[in-house]
Amino acid sequence: MGWILTGCLVPDLPWILQRLVRALPLEISPYDLRIYAVVQSALVLCLVATAALACLSARPLRAGLVMGLGCLLHLLLDATQTKWANGVMLFAPFDWRLLNFGLYWPEDWPALAMTGFGLGYFIWAWLRERPWAGPALAAKPLPRKRYAAATVLAASYALLPLALMAPALQADLHYAASLRQVEARPGRLAGFDRSPVIWDAAGAPLLQAWTGEQLPLTGLQLPESARLVSVTGQFTPEGAFMVEALHVHPPGRRDVFSYLGLLALAAWAAACLRAKGNLP
Repeated sequence: MGWILTGCLVPDLPWILQRLVRALPLEISPYDLRIYAVVQSALVLCLVATAALACLSARPLRAGLVMGLGCLLHLLLDATQTKWANGVMLFAPFDWRLLNFGLYWPEDWPALAMTGFGLGYFIWAWLRERPWAGPALAAKPLPRKRYAAATVLAASYALLPLALMAPALQADLHYAASLRQVEARPGRLAGFDRSPVIWDAAGAPLLQAWTGEQLPLTGLQLPESARLVSVTGQFTPEGAFMVEALHVHPPGRRDVFSYLGLLALAAWAAACLRAKGNLP
């Protein structure tokens, strides 16, 4: 069960790390950081990460297969959701197109039903497998070559995105290339997925873009209750973003589910390490 949880989490690691990096007092281009995270979330890089983790398991082949399948299912489920200017990459680096079937929004009932099923399955597995049961044991040492392989694979997971950023930027993923050319923005189409909205003193909405900018919004009128939106449209000569399509999301819900998933994985890993001395 622990490796199932890990496989489900790996595709989100780049976005978690991106948030942590942005919170640090570092001078990093938001465009480069975004493209790095996009590339690192591709299936091929997820499999590299799972291979590194599997090297630390007592049964590496079994752990790697379970985690790899979890990554694939995570990305396929993500692809079923409606995410403007977003999607998943199953075939990079051979095909940089984002896959998005757009069947439902992340807050709609199919996503809530799958989240509820996942929570119920975790509780059932926790009670059935009892990962905390058994006396504390000394950790069984792994062969040194396992640690060497894990180190090489982890380094590849961190460094390979740097080599693949150029074609990803050329593909204009998340409109990063278009947004980077600030002076050429007017008239260009763009989109923003699940972006915060703030309201200025005059009651005008500003989009808090992932670039770090606060973009004035024109076009379609936002409801005053809007705090998190997905929008598509184009830039005006004045530097505003004219909204042509709008969807308002309930704030916070998706983050809560992500944090619960992280807590579940941490609890399972801690229980296994205490009871068995190593990872299964």
